[in-house]
Amino acid sequence: MSKLKPGKSPGRDNIHPEFVIHQSTTTVLSQPIWLALCFLYIMLPEIKAPKDLAPCLSASSSGGLTAPTGTSWFPSWKINSRPGNILCQDIEDSFQDNEKAGVVYLDLTAAYDTVWHRGLHLKLLRIIPDRHMVKFIMETLSNRSFILQTSSGQCSRLRRLKNGVPQGSVLSPMLFNVYIHDLPDTASRKYGYADDLAIMLSRPTWKAMEEGLNEDMGTLVAYLRRWRLQLSVGKSVAAAYHLSTREARRELEVRINNKCLEVQQSPKYLGVRLDRTLSFKQHLKEVKAKVTSRVALIRRLAGTTWGAFAKTLRISTQALVFSAAEYCAPV
Repeated sequence: MSKLKPGKSPGRDNIHPEFVIHQSTTTVLSQPIWLALCFLYIMLPEIKAPKDLAPCLSASSSGGLTAPTGTSWFPSWKINSRPGNILCQDIEDSFQDNEKAGVVYLDLTAAYDTVWHRGLHLKLLRIIPDRHMVKFIMETLSNRSFILQTSSGQCSRLRRLKNGVPQGSVLSPMLFNVYIHDLPDTASRKYGYADDLAIMLSRPTWKAMEEGLNEDMGTLVAYLRRWRLQLSVGKSVAAAYHLSTREARRELEVRINNKCLEVQQSPKYLGVRLDRTLSFKQHLKEVKAKVTSRVALIRRLAGTTWGAFAKTLRISTQALVFSAAEYCAPV
């Protein structure tokens, strides 16, 4: 409330910011007490699945949607703020165990735009005990429409969006994490940052690693299909990480719907090139080229007797050069 600004339009509750900014001291002091009482005497709603979710519930009886009402629905896998760092550490651990690590980088087609509203509604009810809060969240996703306009000026009729979360919204990544928090258990470890997902399995032999990855991919593909998420087979890639120079050209064979995934020697995950031995040579070359071009741009902003102020040069250097050089430096 301290960050509210006057003169702004009211929200869905039709309350102007001035009403909150200029409230009395007694009202301000009583609000925490009122909020605490709401959480203390709140009644847990009875969770009922929508009718069109019955096939999902029956099909996923072993996947986690049959837990009793009132239990906590938290992911069995963790969406970390630095999944790239953890992935690199796990690959290095497989090197220490003399094992080979196979990684599949999943690409979801229009991930935010294909979130099923009724499925998201159910999962929010499983996690948040207050149905009014869930209703408020779902209200932000409803009544969204669009019109397609061509370059010649022709417009389509108004169409209503039935799926997806708003692009650019602060709440959208969190809602998407809630939507995929119940990914099924697999032998592979799962890594995720918003819609950038990856799985990793380390085994002593190529055959065991490929069999495990293919089995886990079948499980994940079935889950994504059940919850109406589309996996892009053409953009999903596989990669193998090991220290055996003799098998450097050996390609990992992972299939989805009888189609082999593309194999890359140095795929990019969260902006970092991960080569076979995690030497980061190719990544450092790309960073060097990017930083060199930006430093040349900064040099053109000032000379010995002319140019921008020192403060402007400092801010520009931090925004253009330091940001590129320090990105993923802990990795």
